[in-house]
Amino acid sequence: MTLTLQDGWYPIIVFIAYILVIVLIGGRVLIRKKPIGVTLSWILLIIVLPVVGVGLYLLFGESYVGFYRARRAKYAFQRFVETVSTDLQHPLVIPQQFDDPASPLWDQTFGAMKLPAVRGNSVSLLPDADSASAQLLHDIDQAVNSIHMEFYICQLGGRVDGIFAALAKAVSRGVDVRVMCDSVGSRQFLRSDALDSLRAKGIRIEEALHANLFRVLLRRQDLRMHRKIIVVDRWISYTGSMNLVDPVLFNKDAGVGQWIDLMVRVVGPVSVPMKAILDYDWYMETHEEVSHTALPTKLEVDPGVPIQMVPSGPAIAKENLLNLLLTAIYSARTTLDITTPYFVPDDAILTALKSAAQRGVKVRIFLPINNDSFLAKHAGRSFFDELLVSGVHIFPFKKGLLHTKCVLVDNRVALVGSVNLDMRSIWLNFEITAVISDAMLCQSLASVIQGYQLVSDKLDLQRWRSRSLARRILENATRLLSPLL
Repeated sequence: MTLTLQDGWYPIIVFIAYILVIVLIGGRVLIRKKPIGVTLSWILLIIVLPVVGVGLYLLFGESYVGFYRARRAKYAFQRFVETVSTDLQHPLVIPQQFDDPASPLWDQTFGAMKLPAVRGNSVSLLPDADSASAQLLHDIDQAVNSIHMEFYICQLGGRVDGIFAALAKAVSRGVDVRVMCDSVGSRQFLRSDALDSLRAKGIRIEEALHANLFRVLLRRQDLRMHRKIIVVDRWISYTGSMNLVDPVLFNKDAGVGQWIDLMVRVVGPVSVPMKAILDYDWYMETHEEVSHTALPTKLEVDPGVPIQMVPSGPAIAKENLLNLLLTAIYSARTTLDITTPYFVPDDAILTALKSAAQRGVKVRIFLPINNDSFLAKHAGRSFFDELLVSGVHIFPFKKGLLHTKCVLVDNRVALVGSVNLDMRSIWLNFEITAVISDAMLCQSLASVIQGYQLVSDKLDLQRWRSRSLARRILENATRLLSPLL
């Protein structure tokens, strides 16, 4: 007798296939040894919605950048470390176990990546887009050898048009001008009619981590180039939260208000690793190794401000950023101020924040009352209750989308860069962080943060607990997906 699907075998075959898929993909999830929250979220999704869950895991479950890119990244990162080690003279390098409030952070990154903190820098805080744009235009006009930039978002219009006009003039003086933009964040710009015109003027523009449907099969598409870096003449550098956009014009229809950003400008030898990071990223996209100009023979300031630049990403000591943030939080003794537009901490950071508050540290978290990510907004709010109970102060910012990303420890050490306090920045995106130990810079940053507080309403625990049941359910439901955001 021949058995057919009509004999009742179809449900059995489907059930067996269902079990095999769960076992195979679930086993893969376990083998990868992701954080427990991430692992459990994926397994739950695969069990409850096997078809959807498996599809999402294949697309977004692993931080793969493609075989050839991964191989190239290993070579490029080795060259990056060699460049930094060669170009930075030994007297500039801060030794391990140096007596400074930032030493635990510097030692953490040096141990993981062999990237030192260096002295001999001058640093200034640019607290808004107006001051940052004005200073940048001045530096562009004074550039002699090179201007290299990298942003997640680039959008023409307003003051950005003036910046590109200045870049074109720099090219006419013989300056090497390069701009790299993320494929997703700068999609509109990279597909605009103006792109060819800018390239015709000699501005080299490259697309980072090109995204399309075909490449879904070759590399994960939501790994993004999120850094914001500018280096002029290999000696002046910028980083912070600002993209190459005019905040007055950018994203006006999102309903979140004007984006609020800040940048730091550094003059000195720490611009060497900053330029090396840009060269690393440029090589990864173009296979072109960038030649270097000679460094100045004298320090801008001696002994100057000690600073360490910390790159991060899936191919770059991927656990170091999390460990750096944890070290910063646990090192706080009196105050800890955090500003972030997206707040979706993992268990380790959540525990560290609660622990800091419970041991008497005044912990303040500033974040926008609304942001442009529905899931991140509601998932983040699900953490508020337990943070408030632990004594953490939460300040929703009311005057726009607070996009500043910084951590200020005891008003003595600052972490400023492109990193959001969410798992996407920590585990998936390519980011940059400056670890700065300077009293004047930290005091300026504290003043900016105090200004944020003046236009924020401090959350009250009892009032927060009075929100509707529907909101609580929504927040807790999105929290289940927080490891995947």
